[in-house]
Formats: sequence, C-alpha cells, structure tokens
Amino acid sequence: MSGVVKVPTGVPGLDRLTHGGLPKGRTTLITGKSGAAKSILSLQLASSFARSGLKTVIFAIEEVPEDLIATGDTLGFGCSGLVERGTLRFADLTRTPDIATIITGDYDVGALVHRVQAAAKEFGAQALVLDSATALFSPRPPEEQLRSHFFQLVGAFRKHGLTSVVTAEAPDDYGPRTTLGVEDYVCDAVIVLRNLIDNERRRRTIEVHKYRRSSHQKGEYPCTITTKGVMVFPLSAQTPHETSETSRFSSGFEGLDSMMSGGWLRDSITMARGPAGSGKTTLAGMYARAGALRGERVAYYGFEETRPMLLRNFASVGLPMDELLKKGQLLLECRYPESTSPEDLLVELRRSLEEYKPSLIVLDSISSVAHSTSARGFRQFMVGFSSLVREHSRSALLTQAINDVKEDERSAPFLSTIADAIITLDYQRHGKHLDRTISVTKMRGSAHSDDAFRLRIRPGGLGIEEIPEPGA
Repeated sequence: MSGVVKVPTGVPGLDRLTHGGLPKGRTTLITGKSGAAKSILSLQLASSFARSGLKTVIFAIEEVPEDLIATGDTLGFGCSGLVERGTLRFADLTRTPDIATIITGDYDVGALVHRVQAAAKEFGAQALVLDSATALFSPRPPEEQLRSHFFQLVGAFRKHGLTSVVTAEAPDDYGPRTTLGVEDYVCDAVIVLRNLIDNERRRRTIEVHKYRRSSHQKGEYPCTITTKGVMVFPLSAQTPHETSETSRFSSGFEGLDSMMSGGWLRDSITMARGPAGSGKTTLAGMYARAGALRGERVAYYGFEETRPMLLRNFASVGLPMDELLKKGQLLLECRYPESTSPEDLLVELRRSLEEYKPSLIVLDSISSVAHSTSARGFRQFMVGFSSLVREHSRSALLTQAINDVKEDERSAPFLSTIADAIITLDYQRHGKHLDRTISVTKMRGSAHSDDAFRLRIRPGGLGIEEIPEPGA
C-alpha cells in the first residue's frame, strides 16, 4: 500500500500506471526525446489539475502562452475557459528570438525562484507546470552548478507545497533520463515518453521509471495522441465488478451453442481459429446478427474486406445486415490495419465502448493486425484489447487465420491465455470433396463437447452434423 497522497491526472489510463495519480506537493519529471509528446502531456495535466479545482500556473519557456492556449483548446482541454475561470494561469518565460543571449558572471536561478514564490503567493497556486527545464537551463551552466540550481528550483516548489510537473529533453530513448542528469535524486516521480520506430512505423510508449514511496506498474505501455490529448493503455485487466456474469447467450449458431453446453458465457472472449475458407467470417456474421436481432448493440470491425464486399457476402449466405445497420443495432467498421496503427485502433475501440456502448464486439481478423505491426506491437494490441473488454465487462469474438495450430502456439502462445474459449475450424480435401470440421478446443468455466463435428456452409450461415464412427 502507498502512503503517498496523490492527485489524479485526468489522462486516460495514466492513473492505472501510477496507481492513483501524481504525488501531491512533490515534483514529477516528464522526459523524452523531441516529439515524444512531453508538452502535450504536461499541458493536459495542468488543465486537468485546474478543472479539478487546483489553481495551476504554467511557466511557458519553449512556447508563448497564446500558442499553448490554442493547442489546449484544439485538444479539448478548455484552457481559455480555465483562464477566464481563474483556475489556470500562464507565466511567459520565453526569450525574444531576435535578441541574443549574453552571458556575464555566474549563472543564478535565484530570480526564477523568487518569481515562482511570487506567483504561488499572489495567485494562490497549488500546482505548477514548467515546460521545459532543458530550455530553462540554456545556455547550460557547469554540471555542478546545474545540479545545485535544479535542486533549488525543486526545493522551492516543495517548500510551497506545489504539485509540480517539469519536462526535460532526453538524449536517447534508453540512455540517460535527461541531458541534465539530475532527476534520480531530486524528483519523486519520473515518467519517460518514447516515440520509437518499430517495423518501419512509429510506436509511442510510456513508462513510470520511478515513483518514491509508491507502487506503480512496471515496464513500457503503449500510448498515443488523440484529438483529446494523450491516451495510455495500461494492459491490465481491471473490471468494475467483483465477479463476471454466469449467464449465457446464443451465438446464433444452434449447433455450436449445443457444443458449448447451451450457449456462450457473458463477459468472455472467444477466438475462432482456422485456415482461409474454413467459415470464420460467416461464424462472426452469425454471432453479430444474432446479437443485434436480440436488441443488443454489436460493434463489428472487419480488417480484410471492404464494407460493401462484407455486406454483400453476408447477404449471399442468408445473413442480411442492412436493416440492423439502419436501426443502429450494428456498427460496422471496415479498414485495413496498414492504414493506421495498433494504438489508434485501441483508441477507436475505447471510444466505441464508451460512446456506442456495444455489448458484443467482433474483430475479423486479428491476423491482419498481426501482419501490419511487429510481434511486440501485436502482443501489446491484443493485451490492450483484452484489458478494454474486461474493464467494460463486454463479450468479444476474435477470428484468426492460421495454417498450423501447433506452429501458431509456438509463435504467439499469449493468444491462448487471452481467450476464454477457442473454437477450431478446419478442412481436409478428399478427392473432389472438401470436408469441413468444427470443434471446441477450450472453454473456461464450462463443460463442452470434446467431439469434432462436420461443418456445412448453407443458406442462413453454418450448420453441423455428427461425424459417423469409422465402419458405421
């Protein structure tokens, strides 16, 4: 348990990483290379503090206040309104660009400390953001002086009980935390932002590198910049309920419901795996249509076909979707994963869960997502998706194209741990005849059939038949 009093950040997912927020009355350092989103995150934090009623001052060193206010308003932080309300104030410490800096005598941070003290006293500030320390200490004083001045600055923040956030430039993604070399013994919490090139594409991550006297989630986690600021994906399965539901629902496939002992368990993730042409998308369509016909809201994400093509194919096997789309019972989004990033897909999924509020979600197919990113990016996407589904207590069906089940288990074993139930679809060719089969490989918390059944694609979707015993 943590004895640190914390201030919630208001940043989606960040409070989960920090186990409650940033340390109250102490300094948090946000570091990263250029383009890592330090300024956006610090502005987002300041706005959140101000909205919660904490009077907050932003010391603007790299950008003029007018530009920061415009950025905050564009991202929905409401900076101009907070300034008018009197809970947010900007202090302009930017240098005039056309005036040269002349260095004479020793570097002295005393004037800035006095300005901080005056601002805190006059405004009644409770929180402070300084963006950035790297720009503040430029030209850079000698190493020992820099450490001393930074210590004085942070000490002034602490003396006045200010919950402070300071940004600083990092020389490398995995090297020293900052070019200043002062954070480890001065600041109570250190957050590292990275904007990495992974598989020829950019991937943002966030890490709580240090948090004195408090537990926190360890390691790097995906994050992204949305139209509403920074969003973090903690990759942990927290749910608002102590226990999951034990009720069942129909997949729309009567034979499969029987194989799964009367239907599918609520709040579960089911994976349908099999080679191309084995019936996975048809099964996904039956699942989505059955839910929508029951009056549930269903979000279907197709990653392999265009929307018109998918609707046409569903209609051709007796699964018309147009009326359900018009009624708003079905949300159908089709896109190729290569046109976006796994983090942006997670953002869209979160937005769908919070705004459209579906009870059932379909991803068809996760193999397309895997092919569009690195192995690590795919794993983070899948764990992030699982976390969102568990957090909102929703049910999901994922399809996965595989050629060899055993080979897939060796390459991505985590997928089997994410899924509560696994359905395997397969086929074999006997001369001119294609013999399709379906079986339930796994189903947590429920009895299920161990037998494989013959699978038929027919008008209305899929059907099953028992496979005769040899010699029968």
